[in-house]
Amino acid sequence: MKYILAFFLILTVSNKVNSQSILNDSVPVRVSYLNATQNNNKTRLNWKVVCYLTYANFEIQRSINGFDYTTINSFTADRIRCLSPFDFDDAIFSARTYYRLKVGDKDGNFSTSKVLVAFGKEKSFEINSITPSLITNGALLSISSAENDKADISIINMQGNVVKRLQMNLNRGITDIKLDVSGLSKGMYLIRLTNSMYEFKVIKIVKM
Repeated sequence: MKYILAFFLILTVSNKVNSQSILNDSVPVRVSYLNATQNNNKTRLNWKVVCYLTYANFEIQRSINGFDYTTINSFTADRIRCLSPFDFDDAIFSARTYYRLKVGDKDGNFSTSKVLVAFGKEKSFEINSITPSLITNGALLSISSAENDKADISIINMQGNVVKRLQMNLNRGITDIKLDVSGLSKGMYLIRLTNSMYEFKVIKIVKM
């Protein structure tokens, strides 16, 4: 039964969960952080970058399914402007909406940020990303939630056994959770996140 459960969970892992690459400060331009809040029927995106370019190009992209993205705003900022945080307001949709940011140089070389979710009138949650994807000791799990909530996090091995469990509070908006997996054996695991309404999301990790 445990083997069947593990196989089922693997099949339900969503391919649309995006992770943000861990970059060092030698990269010419990268997103330092990206956040989203909802207020007064708008979604406000806030972000900051590390930039060593004279000019950096930005594209703000939106999706209603997490796969197909449309650029809703693009602009160029000089290095002085890039020292300060950026923000952008977008109208809230009635259903969940996915956002991401592309930033690059004048030659068209872009990197893409993690994906954030705005829920509109929907009450739910989503896993934004887990970084790094190949984990040695610890990882950062980013979660979007439509409201304040409690969550149960289970780490499950490929035999279907829960090897670690913890409970966390989810904030309305973005919650970043540090996971310590240093005590786990090398291999593949599933992280299952369950909220108070017993909705769950699953993401796969590899422990190195």
